[in-house]
Amino acid sequence: MCSSDLLRASRSQLVSLHGTLLRADRRCVPTSEPNHIPVGLAFLSLGIADAAFGAMVEHARSRTIPTTGEPLSHMQWLQFDAAAAHLRLESAGLYAQHCAWLADQRSPAHADAALRAKPLANEVAQEVAQLAVRVGGGSGYLRTSAIQRHFRDAQAPALMAYSVEVCKNRIGSQILLVRESGFSAH
Repeated sequence: MCSSDLLRASRSQLVSLHGTLLRADRRCVPTSEPNHIPVGLAFLSLGIADAAFGAMVEHARSRTIPTTGEPLSHMQWLQFDAAAAHLRLESAGLYAQHCAWLADQRSPAHADAALRAKPLANEVAQEVAQLAVRVGGGSGYLRTSAIQRHFRDAQAPALMAYSVEVCKNRIGSQILLVRESGFSAH
């Protein structure tokens, strides 16, 4: 990116790819078609969740239980929680991929799918990061630990436009057939 390019978390979503190796036909350019940027928002949270999950797994495999000398990964509660987190992460990833497929097909349904994919991925990222903190214990809070960074990173996407609350309000309104005004995810 050149110095005039801009990426801000202020809903401006101004990103320019001039002077990059990315082919011109693969760049997002302004069009009269629906906005496809929301489709990618879920993938930001999924990346954070994946990193937090990896840090949790590494910690569980490398640390031992003081009383038994076994790795933390041998604890049954952790195996159950790791399995549940893995399944939620895979499910959210599949939904986000479906959403991207809808956008590639230029389906009008992609906007509603993006509205659902973002909070799902945000919540999975927060859950996985919280599990990593539980597994990391006190050492997970140290600045030298990747776990604390992933935990902080998992909180941010839920607050950025559209926030999880805004998405859930829209989804709930659609389900309950409540008329809304002034909001569009397109």
